[in-house]
Amino acid sequence: MANVLDLLALASQRAPGQRSFQLLCERDLPRLDAFFLSFDFDQRRTYFGGGVSDQAVRDYCRAIDWRSTMVIARSGPYCLEAVAMLVFLPPDHAIFEFSVGCPLSCNQRSIVAELLNLAIEIGALGHRTLLVRRELANADLLSLLRDNDLAVFDGEKVELGLATTRCAAAC
Repeated sequence: MANVLDLLALASQRAPGQRSFQLLCERDLPRLDAFFLSFDFDQRRTYFGGGVSDQAVRDYCRAIDWRSTMVIARSGPYCLEAVAMLVFLPPDHAIFEFSVGCPLSCNQRSIVAELLNLAIEIGALGHRTLLVRRELANADLLSLLRDNDLAVFDGEKVELGLATTRCAAAC
């Protein structure tokens, strides 16, 4: 866990302004609710795969299994600005599904790249495979994965083996 905290601290030093990267836990549910509720209709449709109500967003957050999910957040001075979800899949948790949400209207590529790098570094600690479902992927995330020679695009998903990968494509 110390390695993960060190990675988050280094990423926070690189972030501009009063921004930091942190791991969220169950007690951060109100912040996570507020983050996902801030998505407009199109952002919800992109992240969740369809238009979802405010209650469905709250239910989604409450259904998170914190034993098999890691949430990395980029916080700004007032609220969460981006979230990466790493869901470790059974039976052996060797694969984790990665998703990223960022409702900011600015160029998100550097934010998504930092979250992807953190996910890769964290995942590589256990020699896992990163899995991204293409239909729910952020456009910047797909672009970064296309730039990575080790990413395998297969119909509905993209897989990235982390046993040999130690960092994502540069911004």
